Amino acid sequence: VESPQLHCILNSNNVACSFAVGAGFLAFLSCLAFLVLDTQETHIAGTRFRTAFQLLDFVLAVLWVIVWFVGFCFLTNQWQHSSPKEFLLGSSSAQAAIAFTFFSILAWAGPQPSPSPDLPSPSRPSACPFLPTDIPGLLGFPGPPK
Repeated sequence: VESPQLHCILNSNNVACSFAVGAGFLAFLSCLAFLVLDTQETHIAGTRFRTAFQLLDFVLAVLWVIVWFVGFCFLTNQWQHSSPKEFLLGSSSAQAAIAFTFFSILAWAGPQPSPSPDLPSPSRPSACPFLPTDIPGLLGFPGPPK
């Protein structure tokens, strides 16, 4: 007798499936929030707020590395304890979720771009020789006089 209810294929542990979905959703929301803050960075006048913003960005990245590492260990453990014959469909989804958590660790722990005077910036066209400067209006620059 088949049940019409959904079952988590990770050892029938609904917490494991909810953790993976919840962590992914919250990480997505935090990325969107920081994307909005990054677009407003030019309007931020105080260096104190910029420093707090960069510190919050770093702390959040460390927090997400920890969350994804715990998630990877938890999901892998639940996958190891689930019986292979119980669910014929969905095993590739579980493996994809485990792989996603592993690669999320690498993505959040990877080198974070920081504003540095050594890096090229589109606001200084001489620092970006690969950008064409003869197109009027490119990046807000009027272009060379004719």
